[in-house]
Amino acid sequence: MPAEPADHTADDSVVHQIFELPLTRLNVGVFGDGPPVIVVPATISLIDDWDALIRFVGQRYRVYFFEMPGYGGSEPFAERFSSALVAQTVGHLADSIGAERFSLLGFSFGGALTMRSLQLHADRIDRVCLLAPYVGLECLRHSRGKLLALQGALFTVRSRMARRGLAGALRSTTGTAALAWFMKTVGKFETSADLRRRLESFTAHSLDALIAQVDEILTTPGEQFAGPYDVPCLFGMSTNDPLLDYGVSESFVRRNFTNLTVDTWTMPWHAAPEPFTIEDYAREYHVLLDW
Repeated sequence: MPAEPADHTADDSVVHQIFELPLTRLNVGVFGDGPPVIVVPATISLIDDWDALIRFVGQRYRVYFFEMPGYGGSEPFAERFSSALVAQTVGHLADSIGAERFSLLGFSFGGALTMRSLQLHADRIDRVCLLAPYVGLECLRHSRGKLLALQGALFTVRSRMARRGLAGALRSTTGTAALAWFMKTVGKFETSADLRRRLESFTAHSLDALIAQVDEILTTPGEQFAGPYDVPCLFGMSTNDPLLDYGVSESFVRRNFTNLTVDTWTMPWHAAPEPFTIEDYAREYHVLLDW
């Protein structure tokens, strides 16, 4: 059951609630009235990063946006982070809010987590929205050299001792600057958040979760997310996405969703470089209120 909400009581503010769930203590941003929508976050996303999206979608739905276990106010899993555990947690959250049925919205790596959740809870899900979704390693727009560099870097930090060393490096401005540079330049990581400041706030659990997520991203083939799925799906993505290949992603959703709506954009980025406002969402993503 959720604890008492934090002190966010204005009518137009996202309410922060803590949910004590079987696998984690989950920090959730709640807003709006209407059918329940669980927003499955992208890597290192915090509630405040997506405040405008939550309030925009909350004009028509009751939105539940959770911080990934290990990040922000959510406690890490007792086991190593995995998309399978996130899918179980989505069901536990739906149980806790009393939602026999619900919809899902996922962006980027959250798209993969959405499909994992769909595989586990298909009989409870009304519809899904996939925004620029990661649909398997085949969709990554990295050169062979960059993929090898990422895989090599991941290999070096898999041991507990190496992760401790990296966690120590993040306590220095030089260390956070170097990792931020690597994530942006080699990994093509995009976010509207201050990446260096976000990395400085990382705990050892946050770092473990990030490494596990990158490991899944670099090693999971699309076949593991395959359907077929008969729930209505909205797929939205920029044809100029620099991180994920639009053609591969569109082909995947067309093969696996029998009831599909496609909306495309032409932005030259994967994630907006500056935080969107509600007005930005209304102009660029008004389809989210009609899916």
